[in-house]
Amino acid sequence: MNVFGGGVALYNDSMELLGALGVSGDSSCADHNIAWRTRDILDLDTVPAGVSTTGDDNMIVDPTEGFGHPECAAAATAITEMLPVTNPID
Repeated sequence: MNVFGGGVALYNDSMELLGALGVSGDSSCADHNIAWRTRDILDLDTVPAGVSTTGDDNMIVDPTEGFGHPECAAAATAITEMLPVTNPID
């Protein structure tokens, strides 16, 4: 379990968990955005399920939700919320 943004699991096209990718250096939202996009470029994003409203493992930017994270800067939050559209999981 990841308690703050910046890490994503890596799955192959058979939905086998291969490992994880962690990014740290900016805000949690920015770190998550970079990790998500890197995973997409590596084509290791056949995520079987997740707790977000889009059924993937995108960061939930709402601290009132069970797995929610506090909102980051408005621009980073907007990017986070659009990741399932701009860089959809397989």
